[in-house]
Amino acid sequence: MPYQSRTLLPFCLLTLCLLALIIAGGCTTPASSSSPAASPLPAESQNGSSYQIAIAQPDALSGFIHMDTDVYNTGEVVEFVITNTGSQPLECSNTPPDFRVTFQAGSGRWATQMGPEHKVVGNSSRLQTNESTRVYRFVTEGWAPGRYRIVSDCGAERDFLVRALPVPVATPTPCPLINESTTVSWIHINPVGNQVAARPFTIAGTTNIGEGDELRYSIFPVNEADARRPDGPHGTFVTIVQGGTCGTNTWSATGEIQAVGDFFVAVTDSSRNTTAVQRFTVTL
Repeated sequence: MPYQSRTLLPFCLLTLCLLALIIAGGCTTPASSSSPAASPLPAESQNGSSYQIAIAQPDALSGFIHMDTDVYNTGEVVEFVITNTGSQPLECSNTPPDFRVTFQAGSGRWATQMGPEHKVVGNSSRLQTNESTRVYRFVTEGWAPGRYRIVSDCGAERDFLVRALPVPVATPTPCPLINESTTVSWIHINPVGNQVAARPFTIAGTTNIGEGDELRYSIFPVNEADARRPDGPHGTFVTIVQGGTCGTNTWSATGEIQAVGDFFVAVTDSSRNTTAVQRFTVTL
């Protein structure tokens, strides 16, 4: 037994050392990196536009100006932010960076729409890589349709279009169904009003008689005693029905009376089945 104890003792010591190393290795953790992560680019602000349209831009720096669309209706709000997505800082002529808006005139020349006429230099600043400006906003109320350009004092420019609001198309009201077999013909005379002797005037009205049909009209005195006056109206005349809408057509005629007094105008169809009469007065 004493011999066996001396043989096993070194083996036990070796086993204990190996266990101690394994336990120590399991408790250690790898060293963490001390380099900071890159800041994410700010998300583009949404102003509720229901469309996204891109147009051709002046140069590569235009991509530094982030907008939700390049086309706006007159009166909408333009919202944008400038983010330096390049590898070098952007040199800006003001602190904080500013901008102006120009528009392209008919001659192709660019003129100032908003902001200073020329670039204003103040306290310069830098827009570092992945750094963004604040969100800029302006309203296009009253702006004429055309091409506009945002000119940043950091060197970036971006074009956008302003278009006129679409004109809503009126939906025509469908005509009611008409049973022509049971419809009664009618003629309506618009109010004639008082007229002046020896001066031409217009008589007009509506009817459901067909387009192109003839209407006959005559003007005569209210008092039968005046019917034989030489300066009074005499005869029957013809006018043609003009097309209208939904079965209501129009007609018109011109009259002139030399005499004064009260008169009737009577309008009838060619078969004399439908008649309309209206009274009016002629004065000096």
